[in-house]
Amino acid sequence: MRARVAGARQMLAAPAEEFDPTLPGLFAGDPPAEFVPLLEEIAAAVRPETVRRQLFVMAEADQRDLLPRIGVPTLLIWGELDARSPLSVARQFEQAIPDTTLVVIPGVGHVTNLERPDQFNEAVREFCRAHPPRET
Repeated sequence: MRARVAGARQMLAAPAEEFDPTLPGLFAGDPPAEFVPLLEEIAAAVRPETVRRQLFVMAEADQRDLLPRIGVPTLLIWGELDARSPLSVARQFEQAIPDTTLVVIPGVGHVTNLERPDQFNEAVREFCRAHPPRET
């Protein structure tokens, strides 16, 4: 948690004109060129104070004590090269949450749904097929 907070502080300490809307570390390498305009558009529409609060809330949130109480099948989809939330975090979640399926997508970072959408979607479909809604 300390590392996440320190990283958020460092990113937010930079002057606004130096803010990198691609948020380094989200992708396994540089973001695919087709996503850069979208990331820039999203970043331009967000107030810096909002981003600051959001990042600190996320970085400081520690609700690990709730994980064992999750009472539904849970799918974790993780990028093998995720620098923001390393695979060790996924393994901790997998151990703490009952009835968990962990899918690791090779060669990608934090935004698996953008870097490998076909693999991401297939993992979701497979999980949903294995866990159909219960009749009430």
